[in-house]
Amino acid sequence: MERMFGQKNRVCLYFIIIILMLNNLTIISAENGEDIIPNLENTPLENLTFTTPSTDLSNWELAVSVSESAENITKLKLETQICVYDPILCHAPEIIEMTNSNNSWSGSITTLEKHSYVNWRIHIIYEDESEILIPERSNGYAKVWSGCWEIMENQTIISGGELCGNSEEGDVSGFPLISALLSLTLATIFIKKNQ
Repeated sequence: MERMFGQKNRVCLYFIIIILMLNNLTIISAENGEDIIPNLENTPLENLTFTTPSTDLSNWELAVSVSESAENITKLKLETQICVYDPILCHAPEIIEMTNSNNSWSGSITTLEKHSYVNWRIHIIYEDESEILIPERSNGYAKVWSGCWEIMENQTIISGGELCGNSEEGDVSGFPLISALLSLTLATIFIKKNQ
């Protein structure tokens, strides 16, 4: 290997490998932090809006309209489940009745401290007391992420969010920057030793 790469070239190679590894970390967490919104096509609901991102200890609100062609709907209920970190766990789901004003239904909850995301779904209740869920139970929950979140994935804690920049605690979203600085320092030390 010494013939192919001199001492300085070897340090550059290590540096490039570290940068590529850090780029892979970013790709792995790219799906996290993206809200999951149900498809309302072929449902009696339309004009869905909700607070995003959610913030700790704040009002989180969802509003939706029922199509004028929909019949026999008596009420809507909002099911929510708040997932927090430190420790990482999801609280039991809670269901509240949504209020109706001129065919615009709304419901709100207060988020918890250090929450990562809010899972949610809407229950549509008909006159005969039958109900449908949006999204269906088999499709899991819809989800809105916190402005600063942390989750456990493959035994690794991953965090992110646009509101984490001012956090006093270190988070994994700052990890690539710290690693890049550490890599530069190590590369400088190796180059000085080899001169």
